[in-house]
Parts: sequence; structure tokens; C-alpha cells
Amino acid sequence: MITISRTMATTGERFAGAVRFAHECAAYIKSKTGVDFKVEVPVGGNPMRFRWIAQLESLSAFEQMNAKLLSDPKYMDMVAKTTQHVLPGTSLDEIWQNT
Repeated sequence: MITISRTMATTGERFAGAVRFAHECAAYIKSKTGVDFKVEVPVGGNPMRFRWIAQLESLSAFEQMNAKLLSDPKYMDMVAKTTQHVLPGTSLDEIWQNT
């Protein structure tokens, strides 16, 4: 089992829209791949961040999910719209293995 996450930062005036957009992306990904991403915001630290987080069975499942999404035109349009909501250079992707 692995846990994957993508964390991004935004600004105060964009925060609500960014979180709504994150939920829209998570719902779309679930409809296309079955992977249930949760959207989270921090309780402490920099409050202008949000992340998507999900658990998958293996790295192979992650690769299969990515292959489906990267070939999906609507998903790629959503990726392009990310720039409207986040600060450049703030994306942090992590893959953790459950022990």
C-alpha cells in the first residue's frame, strides 16, 4: 500500500476557489479512475496550502492511474487551469510506503 499526495500553496484571495477546484479535480479523478482523493488543508503552519491525498495498492496502480489521466483531454485541461489557483513553484509531490 502506498500513500500519494500533492501539496500546493495559494493566496488569501484565491484560497476558497483553489479548494473548490481541488474538490472538482478529486471528483473527476474518482469518476475516471476509481481512486478516492481527499482534499485537506493544514490546521497549523502556512494556512494557504491544500493537498490531495489518496492510498493505492502499489506503485503499479499509481502508474496505471497516471497513464489514464495523462491521456484524458479533460484532465489535462484541469491541470492547465491549476495555474489560476496556485502559486508557481509550490507543488510538492510525495509517495509514501505504508509499513
